[in-house]
Amino acid sequence: MANVSRLMYSRFQETLHYYHYTKDLLTAYLMKLYQQGERKVNIYGTGQLAEITYYAGISTPLKLNAIISDNPSKEKFLGQQTTSIENFLSQYSNYNNLSSKKIIILSTNNPEKLNKEINKYKNIQKNIKIINIESVLKNVSVKFSGVVNKR
Repeated sequence: MANVSRLMYSRFQETLHYYHYTKDLLTAYLMKLYQQGERKVNIYGTGQLAEITYYAGISTPLKLNAIISDNPSKEKFLGQQTTSIENFLSQYSNYNNLSSKKIIILSTNNPEKLNKEINKYKNIQKNIKIINIESVLKNVSVKFSGVVNKR
């Protein structure tokens, strides 16, 4: 029983470390986006990575514009109203002044589905930048581990 308790505690500590490490990496990345002039972001997804992304974003001056869900039954996420991909994209495609409207979407899951939906809206395709959060974390982790290994 004691061994099981130690293993469970160890696993809990690893999970907590991963959560904080990931949140710190994403906070630094989102701050970089802000320093590059971005002011609003949208989160695509409602899973664990979206949750960490949401909390990382709170630690920055970026404004969360929308949480986009591909799950129609999920109306709220972390107390925030969600919108479907279709509703989100149709809302932006109806704006008159699209040339100056840049849309940043932080994709936390299934970017292929998101791209497929965006392709239906030719008038806003060039104004949307999708950032795959999993790729960001892989790239940042590789850079970080490279720095650690060189020491």
